[in-house]
Amino acid sequence: MAIGAAMSYFGGMGTFGQVLLGLPMVLDLLGPPSFLLLSLLLTLHHFLYSTLRLFLKNTPFAPLISILSFLSPTITSSLFLLTFYFHLHPPSPSSSTALIPSPVYTLVEVLPVVYAKILRVVSPLFTLLEGVSTLLVIQVAGRVGKGWADEEEKEEGGFEWRSLGALVLAALVYSVGLAGVYKYFPISADSSIPAFLLGVALTAVVFLSSIGFALKRTNVLETSLVFVYVVYSAWLSGVESAMEPRSFGSGWLSSSWASAKSVPEHSVQTLAKRAVIGVMDSVWDVAQTLPPHLLLSLVYRVAVLHLAARIVPVIRKASMGWDDGMSDSGMGGGGGVTPGFWDGRSLGEEPANMRVTTVVLSYRRAILIAVYTHLLFLDAGSQTWWRWLNIALFLAVWSLELLLDADDDADSVSARWKVD
Repeated sequence: MAIGAAMSYFGGMGTFGQVLLGLPMVLDLLGPPSFLLLSLLLTLHHFLYSTLRLFLKNTPFAPLISILSFLSPTITSSLFLLTFYFHLHPPSPSSSTALIPSPVYTLVEVLPVVYAKILRVVSPLFTLLEGVSTLLVIQVAGRVGKGWADEEEKEEGGFEWRSLGALVLAALVYSVGLAGVYKYFPISADSSIPAFLLGVALTAVVFLSSIGFALKRTNVLETSLVFVYVVYSAWLSGVESAMEPRSFGSGWLSSSWASAKSVPEHSVQTLAKRAVIGVMDSVWDVAQTLPPHLLLSLVYRVAVLHLAARIVPVIRKASMGWDDGMSDSGMGGGGGVTPGFWDGRSLGEEPANMRVTTVVLSYRRAILIAVYTHLLFLDAGSQTWWRWLNIALFLAVWSLELLLDADDDADSVSARWKVD
């Protein structure tokens, strides 16, 4: 069991590093067509892996999952080499007499374009998913902060330094949010709607915070983080609305977005060597080319989705009383130490209302790669109003969490999770 855990952990970490560094490298070195092809191949690989894991867990074939997880970095490297090969030797279309294109030509030339269009269509879902994940992370941060303050031993006549520190930290977070509203939120002379929406959102935060305090369902650290996220989302909406309208596929790239760098190599081996040597330079080039707000959005969204994917299995285990075998959450699957393929229940044995969560968590790696690809390649200018909808959804879910089951006893899972 320990060997399987180690194999899963190191295999997941290796894959995570390859995806995190490799996609910007291919975008910078080979251009968007090869970048989309590699992202598609990586997404398909993790989709198939997740499907096998979902259906083989708690079966006699479960050890195969550990083996595939250990081999994942090797498979990912092979996909990089395959991308290099097709960049140097692109497939030719089928003859004019053929009814359908050849499978290789379809994979290399057709499916990446379809994949990019799908990412563009579902990008609002990524924005809404960010909001829900952020709320989960904020609630955990508030719980951890309160638990840390409560651990302080109260000596008679002593001073509660941790509680004071938590209050000071929350005040600083509030101050950052207020400074953001004052200094960075753009006021448009053409429309007062964004300012009106921001006022409504901040008013809702104040009232929900007051209700949460009255019901003892929240704390000052959680409410301050909610306040800052609302300001952050409103600021991104304003910045994106001020961007010049762009056509699909151009994103933040220059007009020559489909042109790769000059690559004189004529073999996969030499191209791979150049890519490995210059991977950090490519990542730095992409980071410098990205607009600051898009770079911030990229880092934040990937980080918050990664954290949420690690938190949800812990909550499921606490609420359901058994291990669902998803403790190795994350893009690469290296977030835990126990594969858990023989623990808990199979998908058919789970309660019906939990199966959707199980399926989504099972495909979290493919989802994270798609989100990472979307933010690297596609501009977010068209998501201006979706960010306001995300704020509304974010506050609505928070209000339901504050108000529903507010009278639970102190021994309930939800009550312990919040402030008791």
